[in-house]
Amino acid sequence: MSEKVETRLSRRAFIGGAGSALATGTLAAALGAPAPAEAQVVAAPPWPLPRLDPDAVRDAGYWGYWANDPFKATNYGCAYGVAAALLGAIKAGLGPGSPWDALPLEMFKWGKTGIVETGTLCGALAGAMPIFTLAAPASVTEMGADLVRWYQETAFPSMEMDALDAKRRYPGQAQSVSGSPLCHISVSLWCKASGKLSSSTDRKVRCGKITGDVAKKAAIILNSLVPGQKYVPIYGAQPELYAECVKCHIDAPPAPTPDAVRLNNSLGISNCKTCHPDAAPVMSKKP
Repeated sequence: MSEKVETRLSRRAFIGGAGSALATGTLAAALGAPAPAEAQVVAAPPWPLPRLDPDAVRDAGYWGYWANDPFKATNYGCAYGVAAALLGAIKAGLGPGSPWDALPLEMFKWGKTGIVETGTLCGALAGAMPIFTLAAPASVTEMGADLVRWYQETAFPSMEMDALDAKRRYPGQAQSVSGSPLCHISVSLWCKASGKLSSSTDRKVRCGKITGDVAKKAAIILNSLVPGQKYVPIYGAQPELYAECVKCHIDAPPAPTPDAVRLNNSLGISNCKTCHPDAAPVMSKKP
């Protein structure tokens, strides 16, 4: 038997053994690591939810933004803040032993500054989406879309946390509407409206407040869930408002023509006017 065949067979044997070990909970032992004393079984979603206090979640979101990240010697930021606020309220409401206990908060730190500091999706939004997914996997798209649409239309930051932080007093900060879920657009438009630098403490306080604002709205959306019933969206797609002006953002399958394929090259519905000033507005709420 050739060396190549022996290698292939040994790999197959290892993979088969590992699969068998995984099925019996002894994969760690198969890989030479000590096996855990007892495997933790986590229930499949949807996971249970208590009634949340949106204002308490808001304040916890603000403080979560400023929580210290010992791994990077800085604050955790917006994604962590929203997730910590929602998870803290959920765990407190349900008590010990819920599946939410299995989620480590450290897993949410990647969302800071627009996802790993790239300025893309606002981390506050990113912090809420996994919670939506586990609470209502069948409705996460509608719930998440509502949060994103609300974010794009809202003048941030609110004044609700102006007196919350005695250490950082920045009441009555300038507000701006991003028209986009992107971190760099949201921050840039606010800097233009306020005249403050993105590196300033003013801007950081503003983002801390937005963390609280988003956490509160996410709690309101979670509170609207009714067990056994379909989530009722706040906003409607209203495709008639954008179908003729920005045809690249159409979900319907394209007709079998080269031109239709070219026009249907993107998915999703957002605020078209951010990138296409001549587009019809699409962010209106349902009547």
